[in-house]
Amino acid sequence: MNTNVWAEAGGNILKETLRQEARALHQLHQPPAMKSEWLALRRQVRQRIMDSAGSFPPPPPLCVREHGTIKLKGYRIIKLTYQSRPGLRVTALLFRPDGPGPFPAILNMHGHWSQGKIAGRVVDRCQVFVKAGFAVLSVDAIGAGERCTVPGKFEYHGNQQGVALFSIGESLLGMQVYDNMRAIDLLQTLDGVDGSRIGATGASGGGSQTMWISALDPRVKASVPVVANGTFESCVTTGNCWCETLPDCLKISEQWALMGLVAPNPLLILNAYREGIDSFKLNEMLRSYADARKIYALYGAEEKIAYKTLDRPHGYWPEMQSAALGWFKHWLMGEGSSLPQPLPAVPAIPERRLMCFPGKSRPREVMPTGAYVTIQARLLKKQFLRQTALDRAKKISDLARLVRLPGGPDLAGCGPVVREESEGHAALKFTVESEKGVLIPCTLILPAGKSTTAIIAAHPDGKEACLKTSQAREALAQGKALCLVDLRDIGESRWSAGDDRACLFSARTALLLGRTIAGDWVKDLMAVRAALPGLIGPGKVELMGFGARGTPGLDDPAAKARGAVFGNGETAVAVLAAAALGKNFSGATVVDLLATYVMNGKPPVQRFSVLVPGILKWGDVSLIAALAGCPLKVKSLVSPEGKPLSAAARAAWAGEVRKLAARLGKRSPL
Repeated sequence: MNTNVWAEAGGNILKETLRQEARALHQLHQPPAMKSEWLALRRQVRQRIMDSAGSFPPPPPLCVREHGTIKLKGYRIIKLTYQSRPGLRVTALLFRPDGPGPFPAILNMHGHWSQGKIAGRVVDRCQVFVKAGFAVLSVDAIGAGERCTVPGKFEYHGNQQGVALFSIGESLLGMQVYDNMRAIDLLQTLDGVDGSRIGATGASGGGSQTMWISALDPRVKASVPVVANGTFESCVTTGNCWCETLPDCLKISEQWALMGLVAPNPLLILNAYREGIDSFKLNEMLRSYADARKIYALYGAEEKIAYKTLDRPHGYWPEMQSAALGWFKHWLMGEGSSLPQPLPAVPAIPERRLMCFPGKSRPREVMPTGAYVTIQARLLKKQFLRQTALDRAKKISDLARLVRLPGGPDLAGCGPVVREESEGHAALKFTVESEKGVLIPCTLILPAGKSTTAIIAAHPDGKEACLKTSQAREALAQGKALCLVDLRDIGESRWSAGDDRACLFSARTALLLGRTIAGDWVKDLMAVRAALPGLIGPGKVELMGFGARGTPGLDDPAAKARGAVFGNGETAVAVLAAAALGKNFSGATVVDLLATYVMNGKPPVQRFSVLVPGILKWGDVSLIAALAGCPLKVKSLVSPEGKPLSAAARAAWAGEVRKLAARLGKRSPL
């Protein structure tokens, strides 16, 4: 059976809807005309950014350790580590001029070079600055450089491990900001360094970090972000890194406000004329720059903000280093007029020679992202399970907030219905509008006789894949109506930008807009549920429980006009959440359900659509299951690394659900 509803792919409809939402949010954020208004907004924006980025705990002792020194003409490179959070150490290089000082300092952030601080271009610019008389501290971002999963095997830090930080209430962006704040703590403790004259710079992801650290830490007195400025609006539907993703970003403000938080400290923005990343292109940067200048004007400091565009592609090129050098010499040394300065020749240094730990091992405290998430996740889970009583109403309310469940009516509209006959079944094809402009294609397959049960079925690979599952075939064989649904960015509604089956673009966009894919999917399921009675009439959508206990009978009045729902893979989490947050489902079956958000030290394999920031501070998948308002049937469970759970592990999970249900004061849905 052909399950397609549309003659053309509908992914662009969703993309354009999200872009319009981003445009509207962008327009809501306008720079104030009065300094008093800005100062009030400034406090609010800064606090909301800090809250959204993750935790900023009281700093532990730095416990600096040196791991070797490279002596060069006029300066030396000290390999060191420092403690950022308890038990978490950061690998770094300190470029220190010879002599007593005190020297002004520059914090350097490497950007998306997987080798991190030891990458050739990164080391070159550090040497340019140290030769000019600056002490330079260059740090590895978590998950990059020597903080990768396997020592010496450098990797991209913005994968599923980086995203897993969200589950413990952190973010890749926030973890880096805090590490960089601790780097400034370190600079201020060093002999021969003037802690009152600290600058910050970096390119790409390092340029983004330059903006965030400069906006949030007033100890940064001059900044040069490189190829990293644009608008938050332009980041929507693009593929920027998770380290550049602040949850609810566009609900908080726009990038001009981030620049404004830097004021009145000097800020030089460097862009590439041949920039290949849409969100960093000149036209987008100028939109933010124009409004940021208005903020600087409120301080009477318009001369302290500037931009320069170089005829180069994305990168931190020598011309950019020259411009940055002139800026720092003027504002941190009081030399020159901030114009570009000539660059000295610098030696090439082998990467291995610059490593703190060039062998196959390193201290346990220099842990990769996955190890850190695993430790913190287990602690959070242990704390949660110690709770002896749970407030059911509050947990449901908090779950809706965590998944950012959209408000408004369950059903915004339903399109025309087309009836087809195929393979002995009648099929109704239609589109449900779950929110204004959000269209969900559905194919409702009707049995030969009268049906008393309708099943809403969602599969991460689309309606066609769902129809091939044994559960779908079994439902049809039993004479049940089967409603196949392509949720947002699935099947027919998948985005046209490449074959992004990991839902990277949609998950990241959702978060920027104050959404999650999981929450949007719950909204879609509720909308389809609300549409079904109008399609197959009252009394034809009775719920069927998949669990062995508490299944309402077909003549149960409470089961009238309800629908059943099942999901597979990543959609299973959304199905479970819909069973907890919705009131009109009589049963739910899940296949390959993610058993827990607690990592086991190995990289997770789930698509980005399972992302729910702060989920482990709230509970876990087992709590979502315990909150379900209908019987559940769990066909199979998988670990974060994608392995099926053993019979013993499944039994333990079910036992956890039953205990949590008891603490909620309700009967277990299993």
